Amino acid sequence: MSRSSLTLAYPLRIDAQTVQVIADGVLVRTKPSPLAPAQRGRLQGVRLASTSPAAPEAFPRVERVVSSNGSLKVAGCKIQVGQTHRGKVVTVVLEQTQLRVLFKGELLSVHPRTIVKEVNRLRASGHIDYEI
Repeated sequence: MSRSSLTLAYPLRIDAQTVQVIADGVLVRTKPSPLAPAQRGRLQGVRLASTSPAAPEAFPRVERVVSSNGSLKVAGCKIQVGQTHRGKVVTVVLEQTQLRVLFKGELLSVHPRTIVKEVNRLRASGHIDYEI
C-alpha cells in the first residue's frame, strides 16, 4: 500500500507522549506515541491542536496494582496498560468520560469510561512493586 493511498477513518491527536483516536468527538483509544518531536513536525496535512487539559484535582484518584497480564480493574472498567507495568502501583484519575492512568505522575494511557460505578476501594493494599 502506498503512503498516498493511506487514509484515516478517525482523527488522531498526537502529542509528546500519546496518540489519541477520536471518533465523533469522543476519545476511543490512547496509545504511547511512537513519534519523536522531529517526526511530528514533518507530518503532512495536520493542524495544531489546542493544549491538552490537565486533569483537575476535583476528580477522585484511586491506586491499583497492575496484574501479571498487564491489566487492572477500577469502577467496573477493565483497563489494559501493558505487561511492562505489571506489579506496579498506578494512580487512576476517575473523570466523567475517561480514566487516566498515571505512574509516578507520568501519563501512561487514557481510556474511555464505559461503565459508571461507585468506587469502593481507594488504595491498593498488599501490593508488590517489582520495578521491572
